[in-house]
Amino acid sequence: MLFVVSEFNWESDKEMQDILDFDIPFYDVDSMRVVWHGNYVKYMENGRCSFMAKRGLPYDQMEESGYLFPVINIQVKYIRPCRFGQKVRLITELYPNDNILVFKYTLLDPSTGQKLMKGETRQMAVDKDTGEASFVLPSSMLRKLKGEA
Repeated sequence: MLFVVSEFNWESDKEMQDILDFDIPFYDVDSMRVVWHGNYVKYMENGRCSFMAKRGLPYDQMEESGYLFPVINIQVKYIRPCRFGQKVRLITELYPNDNILVFKYTLLDPSTGQKLMKGETRQMAVDKDTGEASFVLPSSMLRKLKGEA
């Protein structure tokens, strides 16, 4: 078993959250005008990209650092259907971890507060050139996530 001692004090972090408001587009719905289940994964990806970009870590820069970050686990819980034209809010939160990126998502209707979907993704750093998994996140990334770089 691998144990990693963190060089970072995650307890003192600022809130690790991003909010994305959008309308459900027509091309995301099926013939019943309900969002096709696979599109919720796309919404989570949009939330993750927004979260990381706002912290100076867009995917192209992450790749330039020599690492790729594939999703290694994904979970989605569908609570209520989203419909064409509905205004929704996606809350993306990063949960502190030195080994992997753990994002949790809540999609809700901002006018009612009703939860529509909950999800979680986990991503691991992989060396871009060798394809080898890294069991710790790059320290440069951790510093940026903590607002130190």
